[in-house]
This record gives sequence, C-alpha cells and structure tokens, in this order.
Amino acid sequence: MSSQNPVYSPLPLSGTNISQAEARSHPSKKIVALVLVGTLFFLFSFFLAVALFGGSSTDSDLEPDHQTLTTQNEPIQLGNHRYFAFKYEIVRGKYSHTNKDGSAVKPFIVKNVERHSDEEPYDVYLQKKKRNEEGMIYWKFNLTSTGKVLETLVIRMVGINQTLNGGGKAEACLDTFENCMEIPVNQDLIIDKPQADTLFLGIKMYKNMKVFGHAEKCMECRELESGFLVKAYWAQTHLLNISTTYHQGSGPAFALTPKTGENSAKFKYNFINNSYSHTQPDGSPIRLFNFNGMERVEDYTESDVFLRREIPEKKGNIGWALDLKIDGKSVEKVVIRMIGIEEIANGGGTARACGHYPTIYPKCADIPINGTFTFTNYPLDRLFLDIELDEDIQIFKTKLDDESSVENVSVEVYWKPS
Repeated sequence: MSSQNPVYSPLPLSGTNISQAEARSHPSKKIVALVLVGTLFFLFSFFLAVALFGGSSTDSDLEPDHQTLTTQNEPIQLGNHRYFAFKYEIVRGKYSHTNKDGSAVKPFIVKNVERHSDEEPYDVYLQKKKRNEEGMIYWKFNLTSTGKVLETLVIRMVGINQTLNGGGKAEACLDTFENCMEIPVNQDLIIDKPQADTLFLGIKMYKNMKVFGHAEKCMECRELESGFLVKAYWAQTHLLNISTTYHQGSGPAFALTPKTGENSAKFKYNFINNSYSHTQPDGSPIRLFNFNGMERVEDYTESDVFLRREIPEKKGNIGWALDLKIDGKSVEKVVIRMIGIEEIANGGGTARACGHYPTIYPKCADIPINGTFTFTNYPLDRLFLDIELDEDIQIFKTKLDDESSVENVSVEVYWKPS
C-alpha cells in the first residue's frame, strides 16, 4: 500500500549467661537475668520477622500481583470531530476512554501475557506467563466509525526497549496481520492517509521481557509515561466559517444587580446570537472573563454552529465572572444551568462554578449536563463559571436556523437583607 508511509543481622546472645551460684545467692539478679533473656529473645524474633517479611504492610510494600487480561471482539472506536487521542497507561491499568456501551476497553488478542505488579511502587509491566512460550497482545481499532476520512495516524509506545535485538516486536497492522509496520522505540510511527478500516496494534514477545515497564519511560514523552498512545486526525471536508474574535476581548467581572424594588436577577447568554440579557452600565456589551484557545464555527454543510478548541491537540476554555456584592444585602441562593455541554461527559471536559467570598475558601462544584446546580446558605460575593475542553469536542451546538432564544448559560441570583 504505497500511500501509507511510516516515519520513524540478628542481635548476638553472648554475654547474657548467669551462673547458678550467682542466681541462688542473688534472687534479684535471677529476675533481672530472666527479664534480660526474655527481652533479647523478643528482639531476636522481631528482627528475624523483619528480615523475612519486610515489616509492616504499606501501600508501597505489596505482594507481587499477576493480573489475567481478558479480551473483547468489538473494536475500539476512534470517534471524534477533528482529532482523537486514545491512551493506555500500564501503571493504572486503565484506558482513556470506554466502549460505546460504557464498558471498559479490553485487548482483542491475549496469548500467554499478563499484567504484573512488583513490590516496588509503580513497577508494573506486561510479561509472559510461561517463560518458554511466545506471548502476544493486540488491540483492535475501528478507523471508519466517524464516517470521515482519516488523514493521519500517529502511534507511540513507551517501554518497549526490550523488544530490540530479537526480544520481540511492536507493530501496527492495517486490516490484516500481513500488512504491518514496526513501531520504533520511544518514537512516533506516523501513517499518512491510511487506506484501511481496521488497525491492529500489538506486541509479540519472543524472549522473557518486560513491556511498558515504568523504568523505561521516555523522558521526552510528556503525554505518556508508559503504555501506548494512538492519535487520529480526520480530514476536514465541511464548508466552515471560523471566528476566534467574536467575543470582543476579555473583561472584568460583570456587576449583576436586581431591578429597583426586587431581590432577584437572572443573567442569560445565548450562543447562536452571541447575546446577553444585560449590558454594562455604559451600554457596552458584556465581555467574557476568560477566552483561551477557542473558536466559534459555523458549519454550513451540517447547518450547525458551535464552539470548539482552536488547535485540536491543545486545551481551550471559556469563562464568565459575576460580581454579586450589593451593600445592605447578601446572596441567599444562586441557581446555575448550562445547555449544550453534553460532550464534556466521559473526560471530554469540565464545566465548573466557583463561589468566592473574601474570608472563606472558594467553593467549587461541577455543573450538571442536564439539570441545575444551586448554591444555598453560602456567602459569596463573586461567581466564576468556566468550561474547559480537555478533548476536541463541541459545545453549545445549535442549528444555524434555530430562532429560539436558547439560554446556553443562565444564572438566577436571590438576595436577602444583610
């Protein structure tokens, strides 16, 4: 396939004997002697136990563990918008994502391989169960689950040094096990425009070896200490209008106050129209408190508008700040709701609200995807709302022709006399 180009000691007991004559003529000495012998026997037993068993048990002093790995037939889905990163970290024994049904991801093939934990902290790796037989482990990925064209695959494995010199093989195979490319040690394997539906990623162990061992971590691999990482970049085929400056710059906290004679106020933001329920005292538009690494996208192919990360691999965030301090009044309750943040689930990102008061440590909480979060009986002068995108997801997604005034962000504040 020409279009696929990989780039590459116990205490001594002497001196404790007491003669029988001395013992008979001095009863108190006999008692002392017995106590001394008993003490030395206890100390001998204690140090012997320490030597044999290593003392008391702690979190970092564990018995070796041999974990049997089970398999799954369903391929791992590499589904996202422009960019998707799937990670396996050996120390935690966990994957960055789950299967579509929410179940834990498992390898596709496991033959004579186990996950082994030594007594030393974080000394975890894959190894063969039977030393005289070959071992192998493979994961299976679906490259067509998004229905988009896959532009580039970037694959890295950390902790495969012992595959060198005939110890084994780390490889990426497209569609079949006959179409494979070797994965370099602590380097990226880059496959441009892979013409395949399936990726098999795996390791064969010929010799007795440790795979993904933490001691072999790559010092330059900031994204991964040990394990593997698969990045997928999808080709962009939609007609888009992109803006990174629609927010008109960041500004200070907005002072939210109720109307004369009232004790409540509601702050609202509509994304599609980029409009607020309020303006600044001088009539100018409200400004965001934070806006970093984000862009507004109008997708004319799908007739959608949404916010996403400006650079697919880098985090982005958007945030608002409200000043709720009013002389003679204190905040009784705050109700917060956000609409259009469903994709932050399962590690896609976070949406948080933090209440601040000068003499109290800030109180923060996650804003639910479907529902509201309420601050009650908690003094606060300022409220900060922040959405951070940990993956290349879309938020506030709305149809371009939607004329309804969706309250993507709403904050209801109730005051009471101080």
